[in-house]
Amino acid sequence: MDHEWFRDFVNRHEWTFAKTYAAFCPHEYIVMKKQPEEEWPLFPEAARLIREKGFTAEYGRLGPNWYYIVDDNYYWTLDPKVEDTCLINRAKLSDFEFVEMDGRKVVRRKRGGA
Repeated sequence: MDHEWFRDFVNRHEWTFAKTYAAFCPHEYIVMKKQPEEEWPLFPEAARLIREKGFTAEYGRLGPNWYYIVDDNYYWTLDPKVEDTCLINRAKLSDFEFVEMDGRKVVRRKRGGA
């Protein structure tokens, strides 16, 4: 699995806007069970790639998490084990930034962001 594989994986799915989080963390997600069954084994593989090729940063109270950037978006999962991954999130880089703060990398909403 590599960058091109991941790009193809995320581009062939229909993403859902997370309305509940629109005010403070606008993002989209895909849910494994809403995809064709042959795609289900690829969700843990995508999560593994995010962790192996990505980087850690903190967002709010979530603590450190793995992120991976492809084109205009960054991607993440929240499951502690990649084998349990059934949901993948993405947000637009134009809405967020990664900054160093007190020796940690932090994800934060850009000022004036959507």
